[in-house]
Amino acid sequence: MVTESIDMVDGRAMYRISNIDEMDPFLMTIVSNSDLWMFVSTTGALTAGRVEPADCLFPYETEDRLHATGRRVGPITILRIHHTDGTVLWEPFSTSGPGIRRSLLKSLLGDSVIFQEEHLEFGLVFDYRWAPSDRFGWVRTASLTNTGTAPRSVELVDGLRGVMPWGVGVDLQQRLSNLANAYRRSEVVEPGIGLFSLEAQIVDRPEPAEALRTSSVWTTGLVNPEMSLDPGAVSRARLGLPFEASRLRTGRPGSFLVNATVGLEPGQGHTWHIVGDVARSHADVAGLRHAIRAGTDIAVELAADIARSSTELRSMVGRADAFQTTGSATVDGHHLANTLFNVMRGGAFLHGYTVEAHRFGEFVGDRNRRVADRHAQWLTDLPKAITAQELRRKAGEQDDPNLVRLAHEYLPIGFSRRHGDPSRPWNHFAIRVRDRRGEPVLSYQGNWRDIFQNWEALSRSYPAYLPSMVAKFLNASTADGFNPYRLTSEGIDWEVLEPENPWSGIGYWGDHQIVYLYRLLRTLEMHDPGRLAGELGTVGFTFANVPYRIVPYDQLLRDPKASVDFDDATDATIAQRVAELGADGKLVTDEAGEIIHVTLLEKLLIPMLSKLSNYVPGGGIWMNTQRPEWNDANNALVGHGLSMVTLAHLRRYVELLAVHTEGSEVSYPISSEVAVWAEAVARALESSDPNPDDEERARIIHALGTAFDQYRSTVYQHGLSRPQMMESETVHRLCRAALEHLESAIRRARRADGLYHAYNLLRFSDDHTRAHVAHLPEMLEGQVAAISSGLLDMDEVVALLDAMYVSPLYREDVDSFLLYPARTRPSFVERNVIPPDLVQANPLLTALLESGSDTVLTRDITGVHHFYAGFRNAHDLDTALDRLSGGEFAALVAEHRASTLDVFEQVFHHHEFTGRSSTMYGYEGIGSVYWHMVAKLLVAIQESILESEGGSVDELKRLYERVRQGLGFNKSAVQYGAFPTDPYSHTPPHAGAQQPGMTGQVKEELLTRWAELGLTVANGSIRFTSVLLDDREFRGEAGELSYLDVNNDARSVDVEAGSAAFTICQVPVVVHGGRTDRRIVVTYADGTEHEVPGLTLNAATSRQIFDRDGHISRLDVFFPAVE
Repeated sequence: MVTESIDMVDGRAMYRISNIDEMDPFLMTIVSNSDLWMFVSTTGALTAGRVEPADCLFPYETEDRLHATGRRVGPITILRIHHTDGTVLWEPFSTSGPGIRRSLLKSLLGDSVIFQEEHLEFGLVFDYRWAPSDRFGWVRTASLTNTGTAPRSVELVDGLRGVMPWGVGVDLQQRLSNLANAYRRSEVVEPGIGLFSLEAQIVDRPEPAEALRTSSVWTTGLVNPEMSLDPGAVSRARLGLPFEASRLRTGRPGSFLVNATVGLEPGQGHTWHIVGDVARSHADVAGLRHAIRAGTDIAVELAADIARSSTELRSMVGRADAFQTTGSATVDGHHLANTLFNVMRGGAFLHGYTVEAHRFGEFVGDRNRRVADRHAQWLTDLPKAITAQELRRKAGEQDDPNLVRLAHEYLPIGFSRRHGDPSRPWNHFAIRVRDRRGEPVLSYQGNWRDIFQNWEALSRSYPAYLPSMVAKFLNASTADGFNPYRLTSEGIDWEVLEPENPWSGIGYWGDHQIVYLYRLLRTLEMHDPGRLAGELGTVGFTFANVPYRIVPYDQLLRDPKASVDFDDATDATIAQRVAELGADGKLVTDEAGEIIHVTLLEKLLIPMLSKLSNYVPGGGIWMNTQRPEWNDANNALVGHGLSMVTLAHLRRYVELLAVHTEGSEVSYPISSEVAVWAEAVARALESSDPNPDDEERARIIHALGTAFDQYRSTVYQHGLSRPQMMESETVHRLCRAALEHLESAIRRARRADGLYHAYNLLRFSDDHTRAHVAHLPEMLEGQVAAISSGLLDMDEVVALLDAMYVSPLYREDVDSFLLYPARTRPSFVERNVIPPDLVQANPLLTALLESGSDTVLTRDITGVHHFYAGFRNAHDLDTALDRLSGGEFAALVAEHRASTLDVFEQVFHHHEFTGRSSTMYGYEGIGSVYWHMVAKLLVAIQESILESEGGSVDELKRLYERVRQGLGFNKSAVQYGAFPTDPYSHTPPHAGAQQPGMTGQVKEELLTRWAELGLTVANGSIRFTSVLLDDREFRGEAGELSYLDVNNDARSVDVEAGSAAFTICQVPVVVHGGRTDRRIVVTYADGTEHEVPGLTLNAATSRQIFDRDGHISRLDVFFPAVE
C-alpha cells in the first residue's frame, strides 16, 4: 500500500512516497540554482546535463523512451552479500517482492531526489540521492546501511551507464547514434576520473574539427575501487563473475563502474559519491584532478557545494515570497514549487529593485547604439548601483524619448528559460545563468503567451516593476494591433516560414494579447491607482516592426486560413537596421529613420480596435490571423473560428478604458490613421443591432473589416502620420458602443444547459451577403471566460458552476474539469465510409467507379465505398480532381467538383475539426484535465468573490473550495499519479499527472494564494479579509517561518499555534486567528510598533512594503474567528 509523509532528511524537508513501485512511472524535474538540469523517471532512468539538451550527461530521450531505459541508462548497483551460508545477489530497484520496500523522496525545494530500497531479509537499506553542485556537477550520493543484527560484508558494483561524450547533439544522438559511437573515446585518467569524449567533432567536411571538451565522471568514498568503462561488467556481476577493470574503451558506448567491498557492523552505514559533469575543458579537467589530489577531504567539499547550491536556490525563490508556514506542510510545499517554477520560466529579480549601472549601459548599447553614444557620459556617471525607480527618474531628465523608453523597459531578470523537457521535446530550453567570466547573466526568454503570465505573478512580489512590464508589453506590439511570437531580454523575435518544416508557420495569437495586457494593467491599477489615467497622454511608446502583412479584406474573405503574408523586403530591411543600430532596428520608424513614439492611449486603443474589427455579433472575435488562442491544440479553428474567450476578456479590457475616460475633458494626441479607424469602428457599432440576423451580421462584419483594411493599407504603405487630438469622450463613446455589443454577445452565449459557448464557427454564403454562426460543443475555456468577463453577477456564477458539475465537462474520477467533453471516436473501420446514396447521387463518383479508377474513391469487397486512402483533407481531393480535369472526366469534374467536395465534408466533417484536441488522447486532447485551465477557473471564481456586492457569497465560497479541492495538491500521490506538491500540466484518462513543473498553472495558484491567506491589494493599499481564509490554514502547533528579508538575509519568526505566516515583498506577515478584534500591528526595522485599527494599511505604509525600502520588518494581523 502506498503511503506518504513529509520527513526531515539531513535537515531537508522531503516528500516521501513509500511503496513507490506500486505506482506507474512518472517524470520529475530536479532543479538547481545554476545551469544544471535533470529530468528523471521514477524507474531511475534519467537525462541530465548543463545549459541545454545538447550538453547532456545521459542521452536526452523523450519521456516514453526515458521510462523504458531504466535498465540500460543511468545508475546501476549490484550487491554481492557474503555471509556464513554463502553469497547472495541483490540488485536494488530491479525487481519487487514481499521482502522489498521501496521509497522515493523528493525535497520540497525540488533540488534533490532519493531512491531508497530496503531488503528486509538481508537487513540492508540501499539508497542514492541526486543533488546538484554548481562547482562539480551532478552528485549521486549512495549509502548502504546494515539494519540487521549481524555484521555484513558486501561486494558492490556501482556506477553510471550510458554516459554521453560531449559534442553529440540531440538530433545526432537520436538519429545517428551508431555514427557517433564510432567517434567515442572513454578512458580513465589518474586519479580515477572517467573521461568521455569524441576523437573529433562529427562533421562531413574535409577539414579538421577538434572536440576539446569532455564529460567527466569520478568517485570518492570507496577504498581502492577498481574501475571499468565496459557496460558488460554489469552482466558479469549478475553472473557472479570476477570484476574486470577496463580503463580505455573506443568506438563503443562507455559506462563508469566501480567495484569495492565494504564491511558493515550492525547499525553501521557506508556512503560514497559518483559525480558527473559535462562540457569540461582541459583546464577544467586539470582543476578537477588537482582538487581530488589535494589531500583535503573532497567529500566535504562536495557536501559544502551542494549545500551552497541549495542555499542559493532557496534565496532565489525566497525573494519571490516562496516560504509559508500554515496548517498544511503539503500546501506550503506546493506554494514553494509554484514559486520555483514561476521564476524558472519568467525569471527572477536577482538584485531586487537595484540596477547595476554597467549592465544597464550594456543593455542600452545592445538595443540602440546611437542612444548609447549620445548618452555615454551620462551612463558613465550613473551610480554603480541605483534603484529602478531612480533610474527611470534620471532618464526622464535627459529629454530623450528613446533613453526614457529603454529605462522604462529595463528589467534586470535572470534565471529564466523556456519550458522544455522530455515530455515537451518540441520546446528547446537554454539555461544561461553565468557568462564565461562566471558573472551572473541577466537574461530572459519565452513565448509571448508564457512570459507575461509569469510576470503577472512575479509582479505581486515586485510591484514597482509593473510600469516596466507594461512598457515592455506595449513597445513590442505592432501598429496593426498584434504581438510577435517570442520575447527575450535582447528584444523580440518572430517566426519565419520554413517550407520543408511541417511545424513551421506564421501568424498572430489573439487572446494572449488582450488577456495578459489587461491583467498587467489591472495589477498596476491595484498597486498604483491613478497612474494609468495620469499617463494616457504620455508620448513614449513604440511599435514592433514584425514583417507580417495581413492580406486585404476581400482576399481574407476568400480564404481566411491564408491571411498573413511574410514581407521578405521588410525583413531584409529590418536585419540591416539591426546590424547598424542594435535590437531597436526592429521598431517602426518614420521617413527620416527615427523611431516613432506615440501615446499610451494610442497603444491601448490599437489592440482593442484590432479585436473589435474582427468582432462577429452573436459569435465572438474572428480568429483570422493564422494562429489559435491559449489552447493551441484547437489550431484548426483558425480561419473559420470565432472566439467567445477573447470577446469575454475584451469586455474587461474595454471596461477598463471606459472607466479611465469617463467624465474626462482631456484630449490626447493620437495618430490620425488610428483616429479615423476608431471613428469608423464606433460608427459601425453604434449603427448596428447587437442581435442581428445573418444579413445584418454580414453587413457589420464587412463594415468593421473594411475599416481595419483601410487602416492597414495606409499604415503598411505610408506608416503613421502626425497625430491629431482625440477627446476622452470620443474614446468613451467607442467603449460604450463596444460594451453594448460585447455584453449582448456574452448574454447570448448562454446555452440551454446553463453553460456558455467558448468557440463558434462562421459560415458565409457564397456571395458573402449572409453570415451564419454555428456552435461548437462546450469547453471549459468558455466557462472561465464568462466568469472572468465580469458581467455575471454572483448568483449567475453560482448557477454556472453548479451546471458545470452536472455537465459532461466534469470528470468524476479526478473531481475536476475536462477541457472539453470526452469524445468517443469511431473505430477505424467506421471511418471513411461514403453513404451509398451520396455516391449514387453524384455522377462524377459513379463514373469514376464504373471506369475502375481508384484516384478518388474505391469500393471494397463488401461493396462499401471509401475515399482514396492517401487523402488527408479536402485540399488533397481538390488536387486529385485537378488531375482529372484534363481528360475524359473534364466535364463531370467541372460540373460536380463542389458537390464532390461536399460529400467529402459530409463524411469527415472537417469544417468542425478543431485541431489535434479532437484526435489525440494526451496533452490537451480527448479526456484530459488540463490543470492550468482549472487553475484559471479558480482565479476567476476568487475574483468574483472579492468583487462581489451581495448575492450568494457563501455558495460561491463553497464552490471555490470544491474546485480547489480537485487540484493535485489536495490528492494523494496515487490519485494524482505524482508528488502532490509538484505542478503538472495535465492528466489524461489513462494515466496520472503528466508534464512536470513549468506549467502556467503555477502563476494562477500564486495569484489565488494571497487571498486564501487573507491578503488583498486594492486602491494602493494592502487589505486583509477573512472571506476566503479557512481555519485549516492555521497551525495546530507552534512553528517557525524561515524566510529572506529585503536585504536577502536569512531570518525566522516564531509562529504560534492558531496562526499562519507568509511573506509579501519579503516582509513577513503573521496572521492570528480566533481573536476578539480586528487590527494590524506594524513592526518597523528599529523595533518600534504601530497598531492600526481594522484590517487595511494606508497607501503610504503599503507603498513602503511595495517599494521594499526596509522600513517595515513585520506585520501581525489579528482576525476574529473565521466564519
